[in-house]
Amino acid sequence: MAPQLLPSTSSKSIFHCKCKPQSNPRLITTTTFKQTLAHKTIRSSSTDTAASPSDRSSPLDSIKPYVQSQWRPIVAGWACSAVSVFSLSLMVPKIGKLSSAAAAMSPVRVREEAVVLGALAAVRLVASYWQQAFVWDAALNAVCRIRVYVFERVLERDLGFFEGGGGGRVSGGDIAYRITAEASDVADTVHALLNTIVPSILQLLAMATQMLVISPVLSLISALVIPLMAFATAYLGEKLRKISKDANLSIAALSAYLNEVLPSILFVKANNAEFSEGARFRWLANADLSRQLKKKKMKALVPQIVQIVYFGALLIFCVGSLVVLGGSCDCCGMVSFITSLVFLIEPIQLFGTGLPPTITPCHRRPLSDAGEPVRPLPDLRRALSAPPWSIPTLITQGVGKAYNEFKQGEPAIERLFDLTRFQCKVNCFGLTRLGVIGVIETPDAITLDRVTGDVIFCGILFKYHDDMPPVLNGLDLHVKAGETVAIVGPSGGGKTTLVKLLLRLYDPLRGSILIDNHNIQNIRLQSLRRHVGLVSQDVTLFSGTVAENIGYRDLMSQIDMERVKLAARTANADEFIESLPEQYATDIGPRGSILSGGQKQRLAIARAVYQNSSILILDEATSALDSRSEQLVRQAVQRLMEDRTVIVIAHRLETVLMAERVFLLDDGKLRELKHSAVLGGKHDTLTSAGIVIY
Repeated sequence: MAPQLLPSTSSKSIFHCKCKPQSNPRLITTTTFKQTLAHKTIRSSSTDTAASPSDRSSPLDSIKPYVQSQWRPIVAGWACSAVSVFSLSLMVPKIGKLSSAAAAMSPVRVREEAVVLGALAAVRLVASYWQQAFVWDAALNAVCRIRVYVFERVLERDLGFFEGGGGGRVSGGDIAYRITAEASDVADTVHALLNTIVPSILQLLAMATQMLVISPVLSLISALVIPLMAFATAYLGEKLRKISKDANLSIAALSAYLNEVLPSILFVKANNAEFSEGARFRWLANADLSRQLKKKKMKALVPQIVQIVYFGALLIFCVGSLVVLGGSCDCCGMVSFITSLVFLIEPIQLFGTGLPPTITPCHRRPLSDAGEPVRPLPDLRRALSAPPWSIPTLITQGVGKAYNEFKQGEPAIERLFDLTRFQCKVNCFGLTRLGVIGVIETPDAITLDRVTGDVIFCGILFKYHDDMPPVLNGLDLHVKAGETVAIVGPSGGGKTTLVKLLLRLYDPLRGSILIDNHNIQNIRLQSLRRHVGLVSQDVTLFSGTVAENIGYRDLMSQIDMERVKLAARTANADEFIESLPEQYATDIGPRGSILSGGQKQRLAIARAVYQNSSILILDEATSALDSRSEQLVRQAVQRLMEDRTVIVIAHRLETVLMAERVFLLDDGKLRELKHSAVLGGKHDTLTSAGIVIY
């Protein structure tokens, strides 16, 4: 079923698709600082893959199924290329005859040959246009499918991948860079392949045949020059592939850094850290500059090597002149031969660029005022104003670039598919190609239609890394259905870890968690997380309408507006929602930027009410609010807790006292505290337990 979402007046809704200057600036760029940033650069681009290097498929094998799925436009493009090459093979002798007629001063013959030649040229131009259109259609559609697949696989990854579990964390900025910019590199690579496999081979064969028919001697000389160029291009292309991979890593590190710093600009300014952050960025930018220069220098070397072809062409001209003077080949044949040679080099030029000469990869093009890549017009003035003797040089300038484009795309393919090579430590759901959710669970996994809310933690042992002490060590807890318990404890004591285990974002190393006497490892994740709701202290809102954020669980089906409004009233959110310009259809901006802190928290509570889970995890969300906002949020929380099993990660004494039982989590174990002990506790004792008194 297609998503049926609420209308939004904003096109930006993601649901609709959906430091003080120092006297010596160099002091900050110390060796330690550089090493730290270098380590960060490497970490930001590493991946946590389950597959060993020997298990990884080649870049071509990775993209093969997606390219094959576009066989219709590929076949259509190749058919157009066959028409283009056929018309070209007819044009070559006509060009020789036209030159012969012009030399003989025969206007009638010139006119006849020119008309036929013009018709053939028109056919070739139209066929070539549709060839490129079909090939780009196939390449871009294939890459779109790859993007979707990679993002779905990223969503399937364990939480530990994003939090640094196992030391393999990849930053959000790096992931975004791979799925956007590097996927564009993959599109260029796919186009280069499709444009080489059939069109270029057909043209090479047709022109080589023409040359052999006209003059075997000149063809033999040409055959000695072109393979030399091909071998040089292949050698340099492999070197360029390795250099391009390093360059991609450096630009990804820059992107990751910007994604980290720019959203935290308030914190940066509040700490006078503009200078230090500028120095950090300057170091990363210089590292990227070094790698990009190395890449560009290698690319600049290729055309110089290819100039050998120019001297080979001169040799052919010289030998051809001798052949003509010797009488073994007439002027008409010589012109046809040179024309064939020019069009023989053309597919090698395309193989070197991977693109038509007038097209530049989209991520390397200048942007228009609207932010769209500008497609440059053909550089006709340069070609038309060039002297005749420089035409071979212009042609051979691009020789070998196509292979280089392909080699530059290989690291992008590898880094893109590195995100997909893993095995979940927690059995998780997978998104199928059609967008239908298919759960990957144990064969006996069950779906719970109804949950009373009885939760039991039995002997839980958990630690994030093998070389770290346990966060939870033999933890036991029984929360009865409909009961509210508060978990208190010092920061870093494992309270949030307990939440993650109940949501099965991680699995314990030992012990089990039961809901209504069912081990959660035997419950389908969709079912488990439908019955366990979370209201976090760090409110998460998305760019979209108020209704879309409240009814987040039903985005791909049909949001029930009556439930949305009821949830808003329950959470005391209807008051400010009604004052918004478009009420429930108002776009709240990125991360709810138009809302205050209290409004965001009430919206998050409304979302939990809409979800209507039997078990609620509440990470106390009343800190840093003014008294009125705190009162409204606290009333909303009390309504939300009614008739539910509630586990509260408590920070305030008022919240602790709302619970029927209170537990102190310390040293990986729980210890129950009596209400009288909490009420009569000394300030230092309560503070050490993580309870804040106001």
